[in-house]
Amino acid sequence: MTPQWDVSDAWVFAAITGTGPEDGCSLTQIIATADGVNHAILTEREFTRAVPRLIAAGLVGADPGVGRYWHTEAGRALYRRRMRRRGAFGWIDALPPALRALGEPRDGPWPLPPGAFDRATREYLRDARSRGDQEGSPGGPG
Repeated sequence: MTPQWDVSDAWVFAAITGTGPEDGCSLTQIIATADGVNHAILTEREFTRAVPRLIAAGLVGADPGVGRYWHTEAGRALYRRRMRRRGAFGWIDALPPALRALGEPRDGPWPLPPGAFDRATREYLRDARSRGDQEGSPGGPG
């Protein structure tokens, strides 16, 4: 069966920010942004399938040693072009067709250290709960 770009590939692409290793985002930040733009938590399978595809397409860079991910120049250009005048949720209509226009994705491995994805998810959920508690408390910002 021929590989096809999936909505989850676009979702991961939409959740990655930064322009290089210095300001790239962590896995925890990607999970947080993905939840923000889709109101759902990425699975490890979605992430580890999308990243090598996006890297092979030249849209994303990554440094697995420090756990940083970012848009390449080509990735930033595609994102800006397709997301112009769209809000945070516009990725769902704009990015999947843009990825499909690139042709078949190239699959490859993207092994994470054992437990890394679960730790990042727990960190995000703990931080989100903490922010929610602060916003609802009498001394909080909300």
